[in-house]
Amino acid sequence: MKQHLRKMNKRGLLFAVCFMAMLCASAQKTFKYQAKLDSVKSTGFYKIKLSPAFLAKSDAGFTDIRIIDNKGNFVPYMTSDNLPRIDSEVFVTFPELKQKPDTGISYTLENVTEQPINKLWLKLRNTAVKRTVNLYGSDDQEQWFAVDEDIPLQSSTQDNGGSYTQYLAFPASNYKYFKVLINDKHKAPLSFLMAGVYAKRSVVNSYSDIPILKLDKADSGKTTHIIISLADNYLVNTIMLDIDNPKFYKRNVTVYAWNKMGREQVTATDVMSGKNGTIFMDAKTNKLELEIDNGDNPPLHVAGIKLSQADNPIAAYLQAGKSYKLLTGDASAATPVYDLKFFTDSIHAQLPEISGGKVEQNELLAKPGIKANAHDYTVIIWMVIIGALLLLTLLTVKMTKEVNKRNSGV
Repeated sequence: MKQHLRKMNKRGLLFAVCFMAMLCASAQKTFKYQAKLDSVKSTGFYKIKLSPAFLAKSDAGFTDIRIIDNKGNFVPYMTSDNLPRIDSEVFVTFPELKQKPDTGISYTLENVTEQPINKLWLKLRNTAVKRTVNLYGSDDQEQWFAVDEDIPLQSSTQDNGGSYTQYLAFPASNYKYFKVLINDKHKAPLSFLMAGVYAKRSVVNSYSDIPILKLDKADSGKTTHIIISLADNYLVNTIMLDIDNPKFYKRNVTVYAWNKMGREQVTATDVMSGKNGTIFMDAKTNKLELEIDNGDNPPLHVAGIKLSQADNPIAAYLQAGKSYKLLTGDASAATPVYDLKFFTDSIHAQLPEISGGKVEQNELLAKPGIKANAHDYTVIIWMVIIGALLLLTLLTVKMTKEVNKRNSGV
């Protein structure tokens, strides 16, 4: 009887393993696209570059990015913002500016670096509450533009001296002023002590080019309209205008991004002679529109336009001998929460970099040619597996009682 019971338990364990394998495979099927990573020559942490073509297939918040190994297991990763900073880096404090009251508690700062930044460190008094913040940018403290929204603030940790540091990661922006607006919903405010940047880590200096599908330009009255069409829904962080005429100019440029809701203003800034003509922004779109206000001046001659995406890689611990690939394209996927972010002290400042290959359809998805209305037996299979596990459990319990009765002499 005991031997028979052991066999039943082994079968139950086998069913459970198969069940978890099917669960993992099922989870992977929700991602539409994949990109195979470069081979890993030695075990350790790697920096993984996310190409414009790959991020074009992701959702707007990039919550659907995953790494899996050749056995189908998800691999934890951290964003580049979680990587440890270099102790010798200089911290530049952003002075706080007093502003008119907002609908919520705000913290307004001046970007004294006069350079584009994509990270901001905030020092707060200890708190265990949960809040989210919206980040806005401005060049005149009058007109504010959204940079990022609903950024979660972390809770403080124990034994940190009464205060803790929270960083905000966001698309590269060269605004002169930044405003952190807390979504407090009439709750008690948080206490900000200071804010600033680590100079070497907050300035973006690496970009990847984005291909332009079509470019249309038209001068109408005192305004020049430029339509930039893209082949996919790319993340655009910079627009570089190559203006070769006239020699002296200063014009206001308003940038719009097109989406399902129509045209939406992204930013407004000035371009002027003597500068490189780069416009910093953040938009995930397949169509951009530029409006250049010429006033009474002749139209600008734009000899060329270049688009790019700021490089914000992820980092993961990968093992030699295994193959890996990136997954994306699941709008229903939530942002993964991994323990890896608590072990940044195990990571060196300089990491070897690998990148993903061509973006392809996820091979676990239904193959082309299969009709969309074909029968899907997934639910039935799951019901059968669950039923089998329940049956095995009941049999195991029953047989265990029988064995106990016989052993006790009843």
